[in-house]
Amino acid sequence: MQLTVEKRPVIEKRQTDLEWLDIVRVQRTTTEGLRMEIVRVSNLQKTYGDNKVLRGIDFTANAGEVIGVIGKNGAGKSTFLEILMTLKPYDNGNVAVLEMELQSLSTSQLEHIRKDISAVLQPTQFYKTLKVIELLKLFKAYYNSNVDIEQIVSDFKLGPHRKKYFDKLSGGWKQIVSLAIAFLSEPKLLILDEPTTGLDPHMRNTLWTYIADYNKRTGGTVILTTHNMDEVEMYCDKVMLLNDGVNEVFDSTEGILSTGYKSINEFYLSKVSI
Repeated sequence: MQLTVEKRPVIEKRQTDLEWLDIVRVQRTTTEGLRMEIVRVSNLQKTYGDNKVLRGIDFTANAGEVIGVIGKNGAGKSTFLEILMTLKPYDNGNVAVLEMELQSLSTSQLEHIRKDISAVLQPTQFYKTLKVIELLKLFKAYYNSNVDIEQIVSDFKLGPHRKKYFDKLSGGWKQIVSLAIAFLSEPKLLILDEPTTGLDPHMRNTLWTYIADYNKRTGGTVILTTHNMDEVEMYCDKVMLLNDGVNEVFDSTEGILSTGYKSINEFYLSKVSI
């Protein structure tokens, strides 16, 4: 696979955000099994007052991977995701998203990066006066998306709910609608904070089926937090265990299981204390 070189015009050769868009990524031929790096984090540190939330995190995510970030409440998972989403600054270390170092970017450059990132965090709220189909159409227009709304409705089993007001949906269906909207932008990086919380088994299956298809079609990367270790074992390519702000383990699912653990749940319970 070859990455094409994209060249955009620069006006008057000034050091501007337009000139930043003229960055030419080195053309390279990838060998089988080597994929474009979407996220690279090294020695990431974040502190709130005297509380060291993230302490030297190293992390990579390649195109097409699904990565589970696990750990007990307060381990730093949400803060980590918010930094990747460019929503929170960090104290030390390096964070590159889509090959761009975040701390070196201006506000407008960050806005450009955000166009390729989509996220669903907890809790999710949308316009109370809009119906499901109206929300989907609104965000399709906002993203200038080519995604077929009717296909999204079908894929996420939203047909019976399309004319219902979002505010009147159950918590599970609100989550499904939020996830459907996240996919409308066809993001290169999708960040999900406990995406299956409140979903019944059928809803969870619908979500994971769509994620698998999304990865296959687009090569998009998914980074998610969850407390469901069975889902991590079944669907995630890699696992990062955060323990008191440290990535105690970052390995493939198969690599963890090859060390003698019968399941990811057993691994988690052995590593994380209450």
